[in-house]
Amino acid sequence: MSDTRLERLEMRMCKSSLPANCQLSLEQVENLQGNPSGVGKPDVANPNYVGKVRYVGGKLSINLSYVLTGNISRADAALANIRKVYGDAGIEVNLAPSSRKFDLRIHGATLAELAQGLSLCDCKSALYIGGWAPNPRHPIWGNALLVNPHSDRRDWRISDAHEFGHKLGLKHRTDVGIMDYPPKTAVDMRKFKPSDKQRIIDLYK
Repeated sequence: MSDTRLERLEMRMCKSSLPANCQLSLEQVENLQGNPSGVGKPDVANPNYVGKVRYVGGKLSINLSYVLTGNISRADAALANIRKVYGDAGIEVNLAPSSRKFDLRIHGATLAELAQGLSLCDCKSALYIGGWAPNPRHPIWGNALLVNPHSDRRDWRISDAHEFGHKLGLKHRTDVGIMDYPPKTAVDMRKFKPSDKQRIIDLYK
């Protein structure tokens, strides 16, 4: 099955399961491009990562067990992207597979899962969403990072780094770092900045 056929199939399934009390219209999702919400919110450490994300002897390390679920190919790509982006920033990334007990569930999500989780009013909105990092207290997805197989593949690397930043407890910023949103029309210049690393250090030191 081609990606186009799979996308059409998922779109039909998504439309049949949209939340009745939806909160985000397609127009609202489109307007979020280049305009992230919650910019003024303070970062908050993930309580499940305390003691596993460490800053010792001037070195920052992330030590988590993980499992891949859903669209495994997409989840595996997200795993590689997280290792690459955070590793290139000088962070020691130790992510070990564990199917029985895991800190992080990287889930290749369906459009329906994204639409339901984010209370989208239109399934087309899900195509704009790179992923979703639910609150650690979420009853179903608390330890999960959901990534979208149908978003633009060129955006996956920075999008996956962005969502993992949310799992670490980082909130949105407008500084062209990993917690910013891509601009609506201009070239996406976001990158992992020293200030992003410092924010993680400040949460877990």
